[in-house]
Amino acid sequence: MISVATPCPQETIDKPTLADVLNPMQFKAVLLVACGWRNWEVAKFLGTTERVIRNVLRDVNKRTDCKNSGELVRQYFREVESGVLELSRLRRELAELEARSARNLHVRLEDRLRSYSLP
Repeated sequence: MISVATPCPQETIDKPTLADVLNPMQFKAVLLVACGWRNWEVAKFLGTTERVIRNVLRDVNKRTDCKNSGELVRQYFREVESGVLELSRLRRELAELEARSARNLHVRLEDRLRSYSLP
């Protein structure tokens, strides 16, 4: 069990961490969804179909006990902010995605992280 401080001090995360359950494609999909991309955008970018991305996210939600993508994104940002999510992996995946897209994703991700920041 991993305990992470949240806005409610008594709340903990009793779920597997994203780092524990995600393969590289799943991690990239979650990262792009966390950046605000829609499923069809993620699919096009990763060279697959929207249906595959929906299935990937459904599998991730099931493994992490998240009810929907919003809850999954909140867990993602909690883990990033608390240091539970391995930052070296995040940097590696971001660098690969940025190289592939010639987009500056980390700035967009940092903006989103600020909006999810814990007090």
